[in-house]
Amino acid sequence: MRTPKRSTEWRTGLGDFSDCLLAGLLVALASVPVVTAAPAFVAGCRVLDRTRRDVGGPLWTTFWADFRSVARGGLGFGLGCLAAVLLFAVDLEVVASTPGAGVLRPALWLLAAAGAVVAVRTCELVATGAAPTSGGAGAARAAAPVWRRAFVTAARETAAGPKNAVLLAAALGIAVLLAWMLPILALVVAGPLALAAVATGGRR
Repeated sequence: MRTPKRSTEWRTGLGDFSDCLLAGLLVALASVPVVTAAPAFVAGCRVLDRTRRDVGGPLWTTFWADFRSVARGGLGFGLGCLAAVLLFAVDLEVVASTPGAGVLRPALWLLAAAGAVVAVRTCELVATGAAPTSGGAGAARAAAPVWRRAFVTAARETAAGPKNAVLLAAALGIAVLLAWMLPILALVVAGPLALAAVATGGRR
């Protein structure tokens, strides 16, 4: 007996949704040390990119393999992102005490949003690009230029493609809003965000 097409599509969509949430949970677990958030997000982008193309092995095992392959090279980028967040927090405090706070504060938030989009796009580029997969210190040294090139390319793409940048910024905003409204969702929002990053990248 043939399974109705609509029923098959519904089951496929539900499976994709559960994979997305599982990827988000894995990203959250791998991001516990904070500085590993960038490599964790890269691994999330990779597994979801493979899932949507129906290639690769089980999501659970492939995620951790991908995470280990980019963890060392991505620590520097993760530290840089953490430093940028701390600098932003300090700037907000400084701006709040200046006469032009009404103008400077929105500009600062806009700059932070652009920086966040570039950071997410950098992770997506590393995930869908040719990042090294071998282990050891040599792999870490080889991975560093990959992250630098990805960052430069991400900044260029963000400036050249404002439509995709706005879509990704909207996905980021929704993720932050969901986590703020219901903190438990912070454990899974990285999955949909990673899928949005891969989808707006348009490289495959």
